[in-house]
Amino acid sequence: MATLELKSLVKRFGDFTAVDGMDLQVAQGEMIALLGGSGCGKTTTLRMIAGFTEPTGGTILVDGEDVGKIPPYKRNIGIFFQNYALFPHMTVFENVAFGLKLQKCSKEETAHRVGEILSLVKLTGLDGRYPRELSGGQQQRVALARALVTRPSILLLDEPLSNLDAKLRVEMQVEIKRIQRELGITTIIVTHDHEEAVSLADRVIVMNQGRIQQIGTPQEIFDHPASPFVADFMGFSTFLHGKAGGAPRGGKRPILCGGRTLWVAQEEAEDLDEGESCLLALRSESMTLVEARWENAFPGRIESMTYKGHTTRLEVSGCFDEPVFPALGEIPGSGVGDEVLVHFPYRKICVYKV
Repeated sequence: MATLELKSLVKRFGDFTAVDGMDLQVAQGEMIALLGGSGCGKTTTLRMIAGFTEPTGGTILVDGEDVGKIPPYKRNIGIFFQNYALFPHMTVFENVAFGLKLQKCSKEETAHRVGEILSLVKLTGLDGRYPRELSGGQQQRVALARALVTRPSILLLDEPLSNLDAKLRVEMQVEIKRIQRELGITTIIVTHDHEEAVSLADRVIVMNQGRIQQIGTPQEIFDHPASPFVADFMGFSTFLHGKAGGAPRGGKRPILCGGRTLWVAQEEAEDLDEGESCLLALRSESMTLVEARWENAFPGRIESMTYKGHTTRLEVSGCFDEPVFPALGEIPGSGVGDEVLVHFPYRKICVYKV
């Protein structure tokens, strides 16, 4: 297994900068998720690490060695493509063994290693089938086995779960994590799904316009996004404009929002001067409906309700100038047009200078 370091990595396509001065260190055996929307530079970064795209500037180090001049097939990097890229005319065995054939492994060694990796991905007995005879999940496992059978020092996964249905996606998250832990292989996964990133990775790197916006553990990224952009990308649904109030009280700081005082954790607003503008962000699941009015509970009117199976998402107006969007674990007794009290837990509110 290997360490990976990116130093001031840059990639330009004409006047467009896809990756802009990226610095990143990945420890041996660590699993990193590059998270971001389309065009943020995450796949371009992966392709530069693999050697398929030449950087405009910067350095890629594997175990301290600059691999910039080393061709892809000599970098000992396993790659899982988004479309699987299986050879339709080859059996499962032949697809998985393809990399070993290029390495000129003996028939005995090839048979042993293919059998070993098919067992690891739970495909034993399917080695004689063709891709068309497999389910989507089985095809994905074949592609993963092919990337792993050469025993790469680094594994790159490009949107590995995007072609699967919701149930199979969850199952394969568990399998990928199990295999990665069992092999201890240094892994980078590219995804646009924040739930997938926090479920799989040891650390998450949020990217936008070719730059890193935040690096942290899944919990840090999920609970304490560093900016409104990261908060929005990580699923925060309610954003409120306000101004910092006066002195803290009992570990809380007042924020004036739409003529009302909303209390937040003191440490969230300690850098704000009184009267300074700020933006508050909350997750839908952090807000609740309450019966009695108390601190950080404000009246509003339900404008819409959307049932999502495990939650019911509300749009509530009147609490502040902007609407709020609580998500409840059960269907509320109230309906559209009813007045409700929404509670905003002060510990769950993120505060940003604007």
